[in-house]
Amino acid sequence: MEQVQLDEFKNKLSDLKVEIEKELSSVADKDIGDHVPGEWAAKFPNFGDDNYLDAGSDSPDEVQAYEVNVSITGQLEDYLKKVEAALERIEDGTYGMDIKTGEPISVERLQVNPAAETAIPKP
Repeated sequence: MEQVQLDEFKNKLSDLKVEIEKELSSVADKDIGDHVPGEWAAKFPNFGDDNYLDAGSDSPDEVQAYEVNVSITGQLEDYLKKVEAALERIEDGTYGMDIKTGEPISVERLQVNPAAETAIPKP
């Protein structure tokens, strides 16, 4: 793959990383507690109940919104890790190669999904 194409994919992946982190920040916070550093912890919403400080007073709507945040956080984190891994492959010179077989990944596939890790098998 030519350097010009690599630079284009690097820019696309960098922009995608910023976009994913922005989306993540709307439903989660960077986890700096007891969990794995660099990961995200889903936000628990507070819909302004008068008794929100009382233990066990979480409204069903808050719990449901939290469950959605947990799901979205997990999906976005997974995609962010793939984007970061693709950026690392650009740096180490293995971008555009199937991580399992070493076969080239088509440029068309990378244009659709720049974080692709595998090539589409040929029939």
